Amino acid sequence: MSTVSFDLAVRELPKTEAAMEPNGAIEIRDPVLSMEVSRQLSEGLDLMSRGEPAAAALCFERAVQIDPEFADAHIGLGIAYAMTGKVYPALDHLEKAADLEPDNFFAHFKLGQLQFKLHVSKKGYEEMQRALNCATTVEERWLVAQLIREQKKLEEKSLARPTWNRPFSRKALLLLGASVLFPILYTFIATLR
Repeated sequence: MSTVSFDLAVRELPKTEAAMEPNGAIEIRDPVLSMEVSRQLSEGLDLMSRGEPAAAALCFERAVQIDPEFADAHIGLGIAYAMTGKVYPALDHLEKAADLEPDNFFAHFKLGQLQFKLHVSKKGYEEMQRALNCATTVEERWLVAQLIREQKKLEEKSLARPTWNRPFSRKALLLLGASVLFPILYTFIATLR
């Protein structure tokens, strides 16, 4: 299975304060979070910035085990899983983060980005619209606009994929049924002779 390239962007955390240290590390400060969750999250972000998503996933998994209702840990875990090729768990955790905090820009943005990478454009555009509704800064709106522009360019260059959102017509079902039943009936009649 090929891995999904997935960039890690730093966002303004609504309930967690993120501060950039002089050495480039991200320090998470939140009085409500337990020290262990904060440590695991900080370590996971540090590992992600060093290009070690598999090790970061372990940190984010521990943070999710300690506090399963912490959306930022689910986002980090979803990104780490996407980068290591674990697409379905990545989708699950990003969706969980969006469910836990419906107004979380980053959860919707990363979920939409992953949907685009998986060529599920319709769901990607839906998530980008939700992200745009949650955007509070010009930079967040710009990120959404840039990603949508890139997606539109990719769609112009690629073949149209079937959406399978229309039911089959009666004529098509009749032809399909006849093409399946005819050989069966022919074989049955031939065996009777």
